[in-house]
Amino acid sequence: MKLDGLDANEAACFMGFLREVVQADGEYTVEEQAKMAELRKEMGGEKFDRAIADTKAFKSRAELQACAKAVSRVDAQKLILNSLVKVAAVDGIEEDETRPLKWLVKQWGVSPG
Repeated sequence: MKLDGLDANEAACFMGFLREVVQADGEYTVEEQAKMAELRKEMGGEKFDRAIADTKAFKSRAELQACAKAVSRVDAQKLILNSLVKVAAVDGIEEDETRPLKWLVKQWGVSPG
């Protein structure tokens, strides 16, 4: 499965947690920007932009977490988690970036890799 295979809810979940991971360390590095461009290409520009718009509708982290709880396909869960880890790793994974990842691992019962 690839990012272009995510449904609308899964894509919004991915984008919401992607925002949390990227913003966790307070920097948006050149490496992260390049990785975002790769992700946009893999997902498809229109779907990527729609997922960003859908993510903006989340008024709280609880709403984002509710969105994640609705992701039931294991393939989608693994893809989302692995993609988030790859983004976090491009400039070194910091402790703040691991919090949303750990929450997803616990929620979904899947591990990256």
